[in-house]
Amino acid sequence: MNRTLDQTAALLGLKPRAFRTRLRELGVLNSSGDLASAHRERGYLFSDPRSRWNPTLRNYTHYSVVMVKEAGVEWIAKKLDITITKKDAAA
Repeated sequence: MNRTLDQTAALLGLKPRAFRTRLRELGVLNSSGDLASAHRERGYLFSDPRSRWNPTLRNYTHYSVVMVKEAGVEWIAKKLDITITKKDAAA
């Protein structure tokens, strides 16, 4: 199951903002909050490209959301020295 960074933060018992700050410190995220290029094809995280209609611009706005794979949850928890007790219950 793929999770957003906010869902992963909740699973690990962290606030989303503090979680993103720690990922930046580890070099997983860059300063703009995107996935760092060194972590793109490693199998733990990926960028999910999305778009939405912007009625003001009368055009689509494109953006990406950093998603965490199942193996990535355990990898991040290990990097942050966090023990996951009930992963299935938090899903």
